[in-house]
Amino acid sequence: AFARDDRFTFGGDILDITGKTALITGAAAGIGRATAIAFAEAGATRLILCDIDEAGLAESKALAAREGIQVDTQRLDVTDADAFAALFDSDASIDIVFNNAGIVSGPPPYPGTPIKRIELLVAINLTSVIVGSTLAIRHMQSHGRGGAIVNTASTGALNPYIDDAPYAASKAGVVMFSRSCAALKDRDNIRVNAVLPGVTETPILEKLGGGERPEWLGPIMDGIKVHQPSDIAAAVVRIVEDDGMAGEYVTLTNERAAA
Repeated sequence: AFARDDRFTFGGDILDITGKTALITGAAAGIGRATAIAFAEAGATRLILCDIDEAGLAESKALAAREGIQVDTQRLDVTDADAFAALFDSDASIDIVFNNAGIVSGPPPYPGTPIKRIELLVAINLTSVIVGSTLAIRHMQSHGRGGAIVNTASTGALNPYIDDAPYAASKAGVVMFSRSCAALKDRDNIRVNAVLPGVTETPILEKLGGGERPEWLGPIMDGIKVHQPSDIAAAVVRIVEDDGMAGEYVTLTNERAAA
């Protein structure tokens, strides 16, 4: 099966994260920051945290470094393929890559979304994931150790959504790309998978309203169980640890709020 829900169980041997080096994009806040902390707690030896928000990166570094591991930060625009490539060229130790950077369209709703915003959204949400994964795969092939790649999609990839159709399409592309990489496990011991968070309490919610949460979001969040970034981080760690998982995606749906 390609899809597992948030109650999935391990399907293979458990990969020990202890001693591994992990690279995370979109690491300055939210899911990226929580996953950095989770990797540190799971025993990773070194983290490479990437984002355009240098102040946020510094905060993420301080939190992850509490586990006593090496944490490096790199200002990185994931749409700059040359800079992305240089990062892999300069480091031979990367075992895990979490392509997490992403944005939403924000107001006005589609089809009123500015064309430049659509171009940027696709560049960050989809193109950079494909480029980052490709660079990671080539890096892992060249060093012969295999590795694990997790790409952030969204439950929006599975649900048509007119108000942000470009976002839904970009995340659906991430799912199909990750599924298409399944054969790399047997070929190179490189596992590519995707995680599909439902509504999660992160700064991206403010971006829906162009800087503040839109009024329409309140009733939706009141009716569901909203995930915390640590919930998604725990799923990412489990995906990395599950050595039998390749070309799959894990959905973390939002349960209804308790009455």
